[in-house]
Amino acid sequence: MEELKFEVAYMPKEVKEDTPQVCVLVDVLRATTAMITMLDKGCSEIILTDDERKTLGGLQGFLNQETLVCAEDLYGNVSEHAQFSPSLISINNMDLKEKRVVLKTTNGTLAGLSLWNSGNEHILVGSLRNAKAVMEKAVKMADELGTGVVIVCAGRENGQIAALDDAYTAGVLLDYGRQAATALKRIPLFKDSAKISTHLLSNYQDTIHAFGDSGSGETMRRIGCEEDIKLCAEENLSNLAPVLEFTEDSSIVVKNINEVIYK
Repeated sequence: MEELKFEVAYMPKEVKEDTPQVCVLVDVLRATTAMITMLDKGCSEIILTDDERKTLGGLQGFLNQETLVCAEDLYGNVSEHAQFSPSLISINNMDLKEKRVVLKTTNGTLAGLSLWNSGNEHILVGSLRNAKAVMEKAVKMADELGTGVVIVCAGRENGQIAALDDAYTAGVLLDYGRQAATALKRIPLFKDSAKISTHLLSNYQDTIHAFGDSGSGETMRRIGCEEDIKLCAEENLSNLAPVLEFTEDSSIVVKNINEVIYK
């Protein structure tokens, strides 16, 4: 059997440029978890941006409420230009069916933009909420393309430092990746970066304790969104494995194509 390589980039800047690979983007508290949740609620399209006001200026349909803004400020609170924030508490209260959402977060959306700008063409949106589905799709894509899988953590402080919650999540995803590779009769090869995340799992009683111990968890408590820690720790509530797409007008979007990875 042939090997299938797994790696973890703890910050987007660690990802190799112009190298064929399947990337799984993770910002578990909260951007990528928010994306999966919005798509499961029927959102038709998510547009990633680093400036929601500029993006809205180029969109039609905002005035007739076809487009909503989900954005946070530097402190994690809802942006003054947004209808709701990336908090799952906020998202669960929104009617998003067939709505387009412009999304800006402090780390996750910037990480997605950074990956595109680095020449990566195969980027999946990963979280614990869709852990099994996204890793099954990532492994299948890597098998077909003859590449490896890289879990890319968004990190903190605009992707400049590593984030414990993302690193822990990478360890969980790697376990599903191992299972998926074995099912395809490939030998999972964990590089050192992947081994670090898998060893991290044994240091915590469970995911909620790991998230609570992280800097992102501290932020959730500070802004009154501690419930997001629990909500983002839930595994396999979604069978979606969406991809980032680069459109003709230079937008980066996540479309709801309702592709079911497993039943």
